[in-house]
Amino acid sequence: MNKITRLMTVCAALLLIVPAASAVDWSDNFDSYALGSGLHGQGGWAGWDGSVAADAFVADTEALSAPHSVRITPTSDIVQEFTETTGEWEMTAWCYIPTGSTGNQFFIMLNMYTPDGVANDKWSVQLKFDSDAGIVSNTMHGSTASAPLIRNTWVEVKIKIYLDTNMQDTYYNGAFMDSTPWQDGTGANEIAALDLFSDGGSTIYWDDCKLIQTNIALEHTTWGRIKTLLQ
Repeated sequence: MNKITRLMTVCAALLLIVPAASAVDWSDNFDSYALGSGLHGQGGWAGWDGSVAADAFVADTEALSAPHSVRITPTSDIVQEFTETTGEWEMTAWCYIPTGSTGNQFFIMLNMYTPDGVANDKWSVQLKFDSDAGIVSNTMHGSTASAPLIRNTWVEVKIKIYLDTNMQDTYYNGAFMDSTPWQDGTGANEIAALDLFSDGGSTIYWDDCKLIQTNIALEHTTWGRIKTLLQ
């Protein structure tokens, strides 16, 4: 049996036994909400610790997938909760920072979050968008990774999360930034929340947020088996 025939045979067999590589657990493109409405109380979103004062608002000024995105104002601190406790995951979200923006905005993920006003929350991801310095930086777990801030276009943020090994990989605009632990030993190997937060920074926009369960380890194993069989 030549290599091409073996490849076709192996691929046909693997199609029968290998499950889908990924499955969408949660997504939001903000298009189903009324223009100008607050996210608090819609689609599982709520202000930090349940505060409506931390709301963010549905907008059509900019949108990656028309017609809407979410507008993060200087007072926004809007949270979506999750309950994932095992496996491999990928969080993606797209950010639009207008020319002339100022101040600091954050993309945050937590491994522990309870909206009760008690300081028992644990951060895993804290990407800081510093419009004044023109830099995006990873500010968690001793990371020193940074990249130039991109304005006036939609840019992807991606976090690959490996709960079973307590690791994560961070990407900005398709480029790898760094690998760090998911939690520092005082938290949990869980995905508890996404938080879109402004520390008084000027208005920016987010769109097409998505949390996907992936099967990266299985993909690697599968293709490793194919390579071995073809040798």
